[in-house]
Amino acid sequence: MSFVVLVDSSSDLPLELCRIEGIVVVPMPVSIDGKTYNEGIDIFPNEFYPRFTSFKELPKTSQPNPGTLKDAYEAILAQGHEVVAIHLSSGLSSTYNTAQIVRDMCSQPDKIHIIDSLGASLGYGLIALRANEILKKATSWKEAESQILLVRQQMRYVITLDTLEYLVKGGRVSKTAGFLGGLLDVKPILHMTPDGRLEPIAKVRSRKAALKKLLDYLQAEIRNPESQVIGISHSACPEEAQSLAEEIKLTVSVKDIIISDIGCVVGSHTGPGTIALFYQR
Repeated sequence: MSFVVLVDSSSDLPLELCRIEGIVVVPMPVSIDGKTYNEGIDIFPNEFYPRFTSFKELPKTSQPNPGTLKDAYEAILAQGHEVVAIHLSSGLSSTYNTAQIVRDMCSQPDKIHIIDSLGASLGYGLIALRANEILKKATSWKEAESQILLVRQQMRYVITLDTLEYLVKGGRVSKTAGFLGGLLDVKPILHMTPDGRLEPIAKVRSRKAALKKLLDYLQAEIRNPESQVIGISHSACPEEAQSLAEEIKLTVSVKDIIISDIGCVVGSHTGPGTIALFYQR
């Protein structure tokens, strides 16, 4: 028995790392001023964020094409593997529900296992990486599934944004939270709730204080740091991401830190200037 992990591009895993680990990535579409692109194929962060403020309207995102999902599942099945498809949080997207429908359309639905990540960006990507490790050692899907769901349960997402404006416009957080953020000129801190939704949890007065707050959460909550690969993702602020990584290394003995770009799908809702930190608690 062998398994192949499949994710959608909102996992923000570096593509080279996916290639090395054998993780299949399905692109998600991004519509910019009436033209649709496939993330990671014909639109990338290094061209997306410099243009962001010049877009006529906020980019629109949608679930992967069902036909693309079906083709990806069937390709894995045809190679004699079972599919473990981990998708963007059902609290943020309909991708998970669509994946369940697509599974039932496939030739061997009993060999396709769909998991709701209840997360987004590299935190969701870290779940997929850990799942890949678990599946290589597992003797059955039942054994692996319980371990993967435990990783999902313990994954912590803490995020700071330059502004709540884009999340509010996209309906990802309440207008009240956005109004307060703008009124007080604060830097918001958000987290992912257990049901996979974004929720403000704190606000601070400066960008420096916001990054310090992320570090404070990690120091207070991380579990067995020496055995953890943690993640930092960012939208067009690589220097701050690197600086946060260095601060973490000075205070917490983690196994490794992966830094990635926040892709165009997630970045359509957060905008430039976002830093997100992911770890197990």
